[in-house]
Amino acid sequence: MFERLILCATHDRLIAGRWRFGRLRGIEIFDNQPQGHLEFTEFLMQHHYIPTYLMVDALEEDFHLEVLPHTSGRSRKELLQRKLNQVYRNTTLKAAQFLNRERDKRRDDRFLFVALNNTDSLQPWLDALVAQQVPLAGVYSLPMVSQLLLSKLKFKANDILLSEQLSSGLRQSYLHQGRLRISRLVQIPPEAYQKISYFHLVETDKARLYLLSQRLIARDTALRVVVLTPAQDAEQISRNIQQEQGLQCEPIHLVQLAKNQGLPLELVRQWPELVHMQMLARGHRPDNLAPEPLVKTYRMELLRKGLVLSALIVAVLGLLITLLYLAQSLDEVQQLHERAIETRQQEQRYNEIANNFPATPIQGMDLSVAANVHDAIIRQEASPARMLLVLSQVMDQMSNIQLNRLRWVMSDDIGIKDEDNANTATSTTPANVGAVLYQIGFMSGEIRGFNGDYRAALDMVNHFAETLKSNVAIQEVSVVQQPVNVSSYSSLQGSTSDERTAQNEKAVFKLKLVLKPEVRP
Repeated sequence: MFERLILCATHDRLIAGRWRFGRLRGIEIFDNQPQGHLEFTEFLMQHHYIPTYLMVDALEEDFHLEVLPHTSGRSRKELLQRKLNQVYRNTTLKAAQFLNRERDKRRDDRFLFVALNNTDSLQPWLDALVAQQVPLAGVYSLPMVSQLLLSKLKFKANDILLSEQLSSGLRQSYLHQGRLRISRLVQIPPEAYQKISYFHLVETDKARLYLLSQRLIARDTALRVVVLTPAQDAEQISRNIQQEQGLQCEPIHLVQLAKNQGLPLELVRQWPELVHMQMLARGHRPDNLAPEPLVKTYRMELLRKGLVLSALIVAVLGLLITLLYLAQSLDEVQQLHERAIETRQQEQRYNEIANNFPATPIQGMDLSVAANVHDAIIRQEASPARMLLVLSQVMDQMSNIQLNRLRWVMSDDIGIKDEDNANTATSTTPANVGAVLYQIGFMSGEIRGFNGDYRAALDMVNHFAETLKSNVAIQEVSVVQQPVNVSSYSSLQGSTSDERTAQNEKAVFKLKLVLKPEVRP
């Protein structure tokens, strides 16, 4: 899981490096010949389970700028695939790298199409990878990895010519605003190694003239040259280019770069491609050139590892939850044991205290019933004070009402009748224990200063009854006796012209009041 197999294929060899935890553990070199192919197959048989990344330093590459309508998501993917198939019909390894968006009104997207035109030298390596079902993660172009290398080294300029002396030759790549636009590979003749500084100078001039002919730069463009070479005189090469071509030139110190990346210096001097392979091993990967069938094994392996990891996570979570429940169960058992001990202690103390109680002639159940009856009596205990308070509040407002008699009763029967011969003192009718008792009052009174006007007396009694009903403590008020008999069957007696007779008449009435039950705690 933490191991990577990084391959770098050139026209004449393949460099295979094994990385573990981001550090190089060893390399193998295989010549692009039948014997080298056989050795590479045997090598893969030992490492067929390791995720593999293939970097290609090809002689024949094509770089093509394309402007497409702005899209995103699945639409962009389908558009790019269709356009790539149109531009490179018979090419398998191809990719589209996003550059930027144009500044016009349409805001179209600019892409760099990259393809390997000739894969004859690469095909034996691919066949061996497919035959051994190696999980190939992708195929990448070395110039596109160089773009990431410059970005990591923080070389910032609008126009950069990167000149890299590799084991396969001199690779020159032009980048505009940090994005690759074109690259070429020039093989270095054996005799040129004796005059490597001059060779750099000549090829830099050729590259500049080519960029001018392709209108990628202008004559006044401030082109910055960056030189990566394992040669000892890298500083001298940079000074020659700057003096002869008048271009700003800066070398990449390969020794310092190898130390920063933890690579063996001797190996890097012999195989400078290890710097780019280290970028891939540490996750700096450009756009993938490989089609879906080549990376299918890697995708399936990635899915398998994901399922294994998910199952492992679920198993660990299940184990943790089981341990948590087990700990809770043990804690609950311990608490239950402690509660049982406390219960036994309380029972023992209760028995000790109960044994010391004096003997009583009455059973415990009888005592309980007596206590309940006592509580009910306390709850039903009342006095006529509340009834008198309500009447006094209303009679203070009506001074012409005179109270002659008041009978106060507590009963659970709200329809109880008044008895004229009953004592006017308070009384309580028998009721069931727990029943709701109502305070019922029978009031007998008369109209003061009655002058014989029975209509006025009726209105006054009705007004008195309505005033009592408006009190929140009153539940019901009814007129038991009017100050005059209003029945149609009764006969009228007396004379309306006799003032003395009228003055002796009394307007007597009787009311029945029922108070709302008083809520007690």
